[in-house]
Amino acid sequence: MKIRFALFDFDGVIADTEQSNARYLAKALAHYGITLSEEERRSLLGVNEPSRLEAILKRSCRPVTLEEFRALRASLGNTYENGSLSPMPHLLPVLTELRRRGVALALVTSTSSHLIAAGLRRLRLEDLFDVVICGDMVSRRKPDPEPYREAMGRLGAAPEECIVIEDSPVGIQAGKAAGAAVIGFRGSGIRQDTSQADYQLDTFSDFFSLPLTI
Repeated sequence: MKIRFALFDFDGVIADTEQSNARYLAKALAHYGITLSEEERRSLLGVNEPSRLEAILKRSCRPVTLEEFRALRASLGNTYENGSLSPMPHLLPVLTELRRRGVALALVTSTSSHLIAAGLRRLRLEDLFDVVICGDMVSRRKPDPEPYREAMGRLGAAPEECIVIEDSPVGIQAGKAAGAAVIGFRGSGIRQDTSQADYQLDTFSDFFSLPLTI
């Protein structure tokens, strides 16, 4: 079936934010004497689950609540509003060509809406997406399929008409659970396991070489 809808993750797909996000998180955790292992750092990629962060905060040198940590974390700035931010290489021509071919575009992310809004403004991409679903707009975040199902509903899309572009295992799981085919993007600075995706993509310059009917 012809692909009529393309649904993109943001972090590690639209922009290479994950290394910067990890640095901001590490700086905040260091305030409480906490250092993340490489395994812990990777386990947090693409995930926005308070329970995981609360477990890490229990290692603090003094008692700290999640609310207190989030306040400190916000005071340090963030990638979307303050950090270095640019679109993934070769992404813009892909988005433009998809729209030219009549493909509707959605952004589906676990990041909060005010951060994504700031990021899209800085990237000058806010007018390219027909639907934007952020982590604070759904009751269950990735790897649950709810964010992708919500985007499909707003687009009026059947899952078999959709292609999802993700760089993380949790995102790939969410896209597939929603019934879509998934491209595993491997061009971000922190390369994750995309083996469960239906297609693999190292650079957006090869996007239209994938065996898809668009």
